[in-house]
Order: sequence, then C-alpha cells, then structure tokens
Amino acid sequence: MGEHVYEPPRNGPTLWEIGIPDRSAAEFYVPDPNPKYINNLFVNHPDRFRQYGLWDRYTELYPDADLVYTVGVSDYSKDWFFAQVTRKKDDNKYQGTTWQIKFRLDDVDQNGTYKLRVAIASATLSELQVRVNNPKVNPPLFTSGLIGKDNSIARHGIHGLYWLYKVDIPSSQLVQGDNTIFLTQPRSTGPFQGIMYDYIRLEGPPSASSK
Repeated sequence: MGEHVYEPPRNGPTLWEIGIPDRSAAEFYVPDPNPKYINNLFVNHPDRFRQYGLWDRYTELYPDADLVYTVGVSDYSKDWFFAQVTRKKDDNKYQGTTWQIKFRLDDVDQNGTYKLRVAIASATLSELQVRVNNPKVNPPLFTSGLIGKDNSIARHGIHGLYWLYKVDIPSSQLVQGDNTIFLTQPRSTGPFQGIMYDYIRLEGPPSASSK
C-alpha cells in the first residue's frame, strides 16, 4: 500500500484551541463522583470517567448558569466539563444547556472568513447549535441536526462515533475586542442526551503565504 500521510483539514492560522485532537474527551474535567455511588476500583485511576452518575454532577456544579470558558484564562482540564449534558430541574425534568467560549480579537479581517472546527468524540440523541455574539438569534449560524446513538454518558464511556464539523464564521459577526461563541445542546428529554467534545479550534482567514 505504501505510506499514507493524513493531513488534517486547515484553512488558516490557529487563533485558539481547546482540547487535544485524539477522538476522546478524557483530557477534560471529570468530576469526583457522588460519595453514595463511588466505585473504589476507579479511585485514583486513569479511567475516572467510569464512575457512576457523573452526569448529575453538572447540575450540582452549574445549578443556575452554564459553563463559561475564557480563552487564555481557563484551563480545559479543570474548567471544561467532560460532557455537555442536560440540566436536571427541580421537577425532575431536564433542560438543554448553552456553553460559552469567550475570546478576544485584536483585529478582524473584514474581507475574510473565520472557521470554527468542532470535533465531537461522542453524541447521544443530541444537537449542536453554534451562535456568535448573540445567543438568541434564530436560526443559529450552524446546527448539526439530531446526531448520535453512542450512549457513552450512560455507559460510563469517554468516546464513541467521531464527528467533525466546520463552521464558517463571516467576519461581520465578529468584533475587535471581546467575542463569545455559544454552543447550545437543546435536546432535553432525559439525563443521557449530550455531547462529548474532542477538540475545538478557531482559525483565522488564510494568509497570502498560505493560499
């Protein structure tokens, strides 16, 4: 067969990135389990995600507002929950969640298109919606539609079927200074619907030398 070299897709320079592109969510924050459900086999174990009930910890850690990640300040191993799950409400129903990625741009290329690459390690009956600087705009800039049947959250896994998306962000949606990308997972009929991210990268427009 000879030698085959995989060249990952890229359109421009990396402005920021979250995670490690290894098709797993293991590098992100995996919380300690509820003491009632602790499995001693996985205490101080690399596979700490095998503990039972970790999905419920999201509601405990973020009871009122969702995760906010600030590029250059936050640490994905401590500040990025390993799965974007639903939030359990007081009436034992569930609601979708919207995570924010905050970042600064020193300038915006008004003639270029920025690209957000989102690699998903696992998805279960979920949907990824992407919005930029306006969390309420409809339709969203991007939607994956309903994806995934991995059930990785329920089976205490950390990866499943891999999904890779490219989202074109017009320069008109970005501003010089502070910007926010909103990642919404709106499907919410149960506790196991959610997304495990693998890697997220924002690329600037290609430079003249890279065209």
